[in-house]
Amino acid sequence: MKDEKQGDFYSDCMRYFDSLRRQGRQDYAFEDEFFYTMPALSEKIAVEK
Repeated sequence: MKDEKQGDFYSDCMRYFDSLRRQGRQDYAFEDEFFYTMPALSEKIAVEK
């Protein structure tokens, strides 16, 4: 259940970043926080896929 919630959060964040890119916008504060606090999750999901 925990891994599912983490995966959902990660997917939601990636959709958010994609949406910003399509609009030509950036959210540096959120992006910095996300990539600073989520490296283990990012690596785990990347390896699983």
